[in-house]
Amino acid sequence: MFESARKLTPLRQLGWGFLLAWVFCVFYTNATGEVGGEATGSPTFAESLFYAAFPLAASVITLVAIVIAEPRIGAPTDHRPLVIAAPVLTAASTPLMFTTVADPVAHAALFAIGSIATGVGSALLWVMWGEYYAVVPREESEMLAPASAVSAALVVLLVSAMDGWVAVAVATALPLLSGLCFRLVWTPEAHRVERALAKHGRTGHDATHRPLAGLGRTGFGILTVFAIVSIAGMGQTHWLEGAPLQAILLFSTLMMAVVALMAVSGPRRMSLFFLYRWMCPTLVIGFAAVILFGSGGGIATVAASLGGRFTFCLIAQIYFANYAAAGRATPAQASSLGWLFVHAGDLLGVVAWIALGPWVAADPAAILWISTVSIVVLVVVTMIVMGDTATFLRVPERDAIEAVTSGKTGAIVGTDSEAGTDAVRTGANARCSNDTPLYPDGTGRRSEVVATEPAPNPANESAIEANLEARIAALAAEHRLTPRETEVFALLSRGRSIPYIRDELIISRETAATHAKHIYAKLGVHSRQELIDLVQR
Repeated sequence: MFESARKLTPLRQLGWGFLLAWVFCVFYTNATGEVGGEATGSPTFAESLFYAAFPLAASVITLVAIVIAEPRIGAPTDHRPLVIAAPVLTAASTPLMFTTVADPVAHAALFAIGSIATGVGSALLWVMWGEYYAVVPREESEMLAPASAVSAALVVLLVSAMDGWVAVAVATALPLLSGLCFRLVWTPEAHRVERALAKHGRTGHDATHRPLAGLGRTGFGILTVFAIVSIAGMGQTHWLEGAPLQAILLFSTLMMAVVALMAVSGPRRMSLFFLYRWMCPTLVIGFAAVILFGSGGGIATVAASLGGRFTFCLIAQIYFANYAAAGRATPAQASSLGWLFVHAGDLLGVVAWIALGPWVAADPAAILWISTVSIVVLVVVTMIVMGDTATFLRVPERDAIEAVTSGKTGAIVGTDSEAGTDAVRTGANARCSNDTPLYPDGTGRRSEVVATEPAPNPANESAIEANLEARIAALAAEHRLTPRETEVFALLSRGRSIPYIRDELIISRETAATHAKHIYAKLGVHSRQELIDLVQR
């Protein structure tokens, strides 16, 4: 962990945190003042919907366009002018979101221009940073993401202590800082690796080559949770200013720091399951506070909402970086999908809250009903998403990608620090880092290229897998393994580590280790390698 922390010294790698701070300052809190709003008088339903939903809609449309257009015109990072234009456009249009003029039509026009420009510019920045997270080593990305989130919370806390246009000016500078950091980290080597990953994402893993094909329930879960988080944040807007806001931000910062420290200190690094199981109960507690204490519990709901936003932004950033590195989509498509689900969930929550506004204003019990239904939906969605072990809990290993220079694949032998055994991986360099030398397995560990040969025949792979499953079943029956031990045995036979088995079977590390110990005793082996040799005889 401390070696990974050392890599964080270059502050340019925390540039995603400036972008995250910008969106929290401008849209998720009142740190820089109220965004939009009608120039005079109370807004109508249509005006409320316009000022709350239009910026989100602009981002959603831009992200959809990137997903569709990327196979034809390439990723945003393929076009150097976009790397410069995205942060400049976002920063230049940010003040328009806070400019108030007496004429309602002119006011709405300025806001619309600012919404479109910030929506397009920020969407491009989200995607570009997602591409970067897909090409740096996994252990590095899983340290950078929480560090950036904590840094973003601190920046928002700082801006919340400023007044008026001073706060707006600082918020305006954040996209520029993010863009500058990206220019510094996006090296030619990073671009080369991204191109290799993009090529692999178009030609490998899924036969249909559709970026949505492997998402399963994950995207649905992120979208729904962000809708719930959005409703929680909008329900008590009076808490989002002054001292209460600063107290909430300080709480969120400390909570994020503790959760991130606990997550990255474990052998599996940043576990998505770990984050999800932390934040969903926190949101439930926030809604329960409103049910139990009425408006007095509103501050707990808002605190849970802000903490949930930070945490699920981590989930989106890390999961979809892994999604791209596994070859399920190109880095640009994967990142676009991740932030599309985030912003679409926000948009859904905003529209739902505005639609429910008249009921909330007329009936004091309405907020209790909304909180209760939100808890039920959150619990159900959590159960559905957590049950999808193929796409959420078990983040795919870094699939091999076709080498850029040779167009061939090679077998690479390296040491897996988690498993404690030799792991054989196929492919070329799938990752890059600014601070460590590149090795063929992309992990910063020295590896030896053993052979270079064409990709194996899929039919032969299927036959080998069928024989392996039959051998595992026969040995399990012969040595009277229990059903759970058989599951662990099958994973051990494939070289999986104890932390991997823990996340795959949703059991504790101690339970997984105990099952492994019993399996070794029943089979008469003393190590995982002996077990693998027994299965392969």
